[in-house]
Order: sequence, then structure tokens, then C-alpha cells
Amino acid sequence: MELSPFKLERYFAKYEFNTEYLLCSSDCESWSLEELLSLEEGAGEAFKRLWLGYTESNGNRSLRSEISRLYSTIDPGDVLVHSGAEEAIFLFMHAMLQAGDHVIVHSPCYQSLVEVARSIGCRITLWQARPEAGWALDLDELRKALKRKTRLVVVNTPHNPTGYLMPSHDQQAMVRILQDHGAILFSDEVYRGLEYDPADRLPAG
Repeated sequence: MELSPFKLERYFAKYEFNTEYLLCSSDCESWSLEELLSLEEGAGEAFKRLWLGYTESNGNRSLRSEISRLYSTIDPGDVLVHSGAEEAIFLFMHAMLQAGDHVIVHSPCYQSLVEVARSIGCRITLWQARPEAGWALDLDELRKALKRKTRLVVVNTPHNPTGYLMPSHDQQAMVRILQDHGAILFSDEVYRGLEYDPADRLPAG
């Protein structure tokens, strides 16, 4: 397996920690541990009692329980905890894809959403979001892009780097299209919860 150089991460490796003003990052403002623990009464004391030994291989049971509460159709046994999105993308694609599969990827995108599938030997079609359309995805383009061997469709909403948020009716229509075709939906929701209006928040995938 050979992965193409991850250009974004190489850029950050060069500039992120030695440039006075960095205007290209898409991550949230960082908080101190003290600020984070202040959000919940008693969290500071609980943190001091946190056991730092090995935990279950699929993740701490209480953490998986909290994660499962974001969803309406799963329980903690369905949750796998990872050390970051990169690891989750890599493991999911290696578990679900094989050489010759066709993958449709919302673009522009985090590079690994394309490159991991490509390194497996998958054929890639970019589902291109365009500035003249307000970065909206065209569902007719998705229908045309589907092939007999389409195994996976990757979307990212709220979108990095444009901020586009797919409307709920489009999300529901997309799900129906993929259910009819028998393709898997991989929904990258790393920025879910940052919507300007919580009423616009899409159901967790």
C-alpha cells in the first residue's frame, strides 16, 4: 500500500507552530483543560480520579455510552472509539472496501477521504461542490455518478473547508438514493454541533 503525500499536514508541519498569524486553519479555538472541565460541575474532581491504565480495545465503556446517546438507532456496543478521524477513516475503509470498488467522495475534502480508498485500489469519482452553487451538492450529479460497483459514498457536512450545511430534505433524499442503490454512506460529521442555528443540525449519521 502506498499513500500519496498528505499535502495539508505537510503544510501545517512547516508553518502551524512557527507562524504568528495562521489564517488557514479550520479547527475550533483551543481551550485549556481547566476551561473544559469548568463546563460540568464536579468534572475537575472526577478527572483527578481518572484511571490511566489500559481500557477495553473498543473504547472506555462510559465514553461509548455517552457517544451512543448522539444517535437513535445504536447502543454502546455499536461504538468504536478512535484516537482521531484519520484512524477511523483508515480502519473503516480497509474493513469495508476492496480493490475495484467504486467510491464517490464529496469534494473538496480532507485528503485521506480520497487517498485511503485510492490506495486500496478503488476507483474514485469526485462529487464536486461548486462556489457558484453556494457549495451545495447536486443530487442529480450523485445519481449520474452511481455505478454498478459503487460501494461507498463519502460526504462531509457541515463541510470543511466551505462551511456548507446540507439541508435536511437533501440529506433524506440522498439517503433514499443510496438505500435504493445498495451503497454505504460514510458521513464525516467532525464539525457537527457548530451550526449557527441548532435547529439546522442534521440527525447524526
